[in-house]
Amino acid sequence: MGPGNKSRDDTSVYVSGRGSKSSPLFRAVVPLALTFALAACTMAPDYERPALDTPQGYASAQQPAGMDVAGDTQWWTAFGDPELTLLMQAALARNLDIEQALARVEQARGAARAAGASLLPQVDGSGSATRSDTRGGPRRDSANLGLSASYAVDIWGRYRNEAKAAALSLDATQYDKESAALIVQSAVATTYFTILTLKDRIAIAEDSLKAARDTLDIVEARYKVGTISGLDLAQQRNTVATIDATLPPLRADLAANGNALAILVATTPGRFTVEGTTLDAVTLPAVAAGQPSALLERRPDIKSAEARLKAANADIGAARAAFFPSFDLSASLTRSFATASAAETATSLGASLLAPIFSGGTLEGNLQSAKGAQAELAAAYKLVVLTSFSEVENALTDVEAAAAREASLDIAAEEAGKTYTLSQARYRAGASDLLSVLDAQRSWLSSRDSAAQAQLDRYSSAVNLFVALGGGWQN
Repeated sequence: MGPGNKSRDDTSVYVSGRGSKSSPLFRAVVPLALTFALAACTMAPDYERPALDTPQGYASAQQPAGMDVAGDTQWWTAFGDPELTLLMQAALARNLDIEQALARVEQARGAARAAGASLLPQVDGSGSATRSDTRGGPRRDSANLGLSASYAVDIWGRYRNEAKAAALSLDATQYDKESAALIVQSAVATTYFTILTLKDRIAIAEDSLKAARDTLDIVEARYKVGTISGLDLAQQRNTVATIDATLPPLRADLAANGNALAILVATTPGRFTVEGTTLDAVTLPAVAAGQPSALLERRPDIKSAEARLKAANADIGAARAAFFPSFDLSASLTRSFATASAAETATSLGASLLAPIFSGGTLEGNLQSAKGAQAELAAAYKLVVLTSFSEVENALTDVEAAAAREASLDIAAEEAGKTYTLSQARYRAGASDLLSVLDAQRSWLSSRDSAAQAQLDRYSSAVNLFVALGGGWQN
């Protein structure tokens, strides 16, 4: 920009010369730029974490002292199942939800890099060449090579706050990726345990079906010799068919969960199998909840909410700085070449000051919007924290309730097995009718199936507790 291009809001000073053999261009610009940069201030408000009533401990915590399995980033290894560990590794490496989250991190990283570019000098190069021919005269060739640089001195911290907001948004996106990974880990573990439980339930149903068929053999033999009526035969055949009918839905659920697990590890459904056969082979770890205050540093969703709140704080600083004048430094160097003439060098240094006078409310509106966004994100942060406390409390309660329910159902299943054995023995000896055997059969199957489902609930509750505690994610 030359002196003749000044606007009424723009004051510029230029120094130029021809044929200068002075020091390089930036030797004059950089010291001045550094002087202003060192004196720069920031107009962002001091960040303060929103005040919350953080409890000293969890009301539902009943875990053994000294246990802190949730502090391990690979929390699933606490279940002691090698196949689960392999599935987790495959999911973390190939899961498509995590892949999308990684792509969003790259987008945020690019935005942060672009925002940070405002803090650095901008350098451009230029060049031109012309050739002119006049009738009867000599041909003239000329060329120009130029280098220009500009630097926006960040006196009020506008560009630094914009760069900081972008960097914090990048942090939030990275925490979001950790949250996505945690959700995937939870889904892998829960689905895997569901598959093992379905295999257990199928085995229980098949075992009950075999027992019912054995009883049917006795009933048919007695019917043939005329010691019982056709009613007993029909009732036992009904029992066999009813038990047999429970198997197809269980097998269908097993296939559906296998396909769901295949998707989680980015494998084609139908070509994926789980080698494990029973949930009994999986260790159920004890998990210590720790202190609620530790949750603020452990859960990625809380860290993400706080990073966005800090970014909003920086946005307020950038919006405030926009009210104040901007100061730019510029410099250029041009080398000219022409036919039959000596090469010439021209340099220039400039400084410009641009102050907003009337913006029609744009600056005020931007500041109001930034403050409103900051207030919204402060409330969102509080909500995330309170929700996390609630999720941990609920998970602790569920773990305790699931353990108590499983213990009771295990006793019920054991007693139902004894009842069935005794009723069947009495029926063989002719001391009891078939009705008592049928009732014992139904109770035995139902109680064993319920116990298997209660075991799954207990393992799922442990997974939910890991997730509520941040899954061992570490900063």
